[in-house]
Amino acid sequence: MKKVILFIGALAIPAIILCGCGKKQSPADARVLVRVSNKSVTESDLKTKLAKLPPYYQNIVSKDKKRYIEDMIVEILCYEEGIRKGIDKDKEVRELISEAKKKIVMAKVIKNEVEDKVIVTEEEKKKFYDLNKDSFRTPDMWRASHILVADEKDANAILDELSKGAKFEEIAKARSIDATASRGGDVGFFRAGQLVPDFEKACLKLDVGQTSGVVKTQFGYHIIKLTDKREGGVQSYEEAKRAIETELKKEKRSELFNKMVMSLKDRYGVHVFEDAFKAMEKEEGQKARATSGKP
Repeated sequence: MKKVILFIGALAIPAIILCGCGKKQSPADARVLVRVSNKSVTESDLKTKLAKLPPYYQNIVSKDKKRYIEDMIVEILCYEEGIRKGIDKDKEVRELISEAKKKIVMAKVIKNEVEDKVIVTEEEKKKFYDLNKDSFRTPDMWRASHILVADEKDANAILDELSKGAKFEEIAKARSIDATASRGGDVGFFRAGQLVPDFEKACLKLDVGQTSGVVKTQFGYHIIKLTDKREGGVQSYEEAKRAIETELKKEKRSELFNKMVMSLKDRYGVHVFEDAFKAMEKEEGQKARATSGKP
């Protein structure tokens, strides 16, 4: 029941916002696309609702507007039927509407007092970067592929085949017992300390494009090919800028939110009754012990 009502409520919100819109419409925007009972859906209604969808869904809906219009028709029909049956006067519905209203108002307050005031300047980002360069240091990275077999004899046979020109990736796909076989043995990029020591030690001895001998680990017998290497270093400011902005916005958002809450507490007055909390917790503890049968 609650999920259905909340879904319909979410659909109805854009329509409420639309009614309060004073923007002058063009003749095309006023064009009626659908009429359900005494309710009309205009081209402007459709555009407004589409604009409120995330970009991904806008692309989907734009390719099949008639299907979306059908959803709007269902919305109107269900709402009208609910009003006819007096569901809007149901106690549970009124409580849900009240709760939804509270959340919408809260979200708007936070947007006005926090989100809209979060501004990060270029100077702040550069200062953060200069003070925290070590945070943007990247380690050396290696990329390897491997062929894993259970028997050393098989591993040596594969080495012999490779020396005669067999393709590493094809043998990995056909004979490796590791989960990486489906992608030609590719392990992906890794940094020091991420893989088992013997495997990693063998990789570090290789040049890019070079293949190891047989390497034994607890998983079996490997033949390893180093496919790429990235030297570590410090990210440039341009590379780090987006992450810095995200971090600074997060900090400012938290700071502004805390200041807002403190200001509201001072303005409206808040008193927490600790004795009441302790009494409540004591009673709950007694009930829990009585239920479990423990003294």
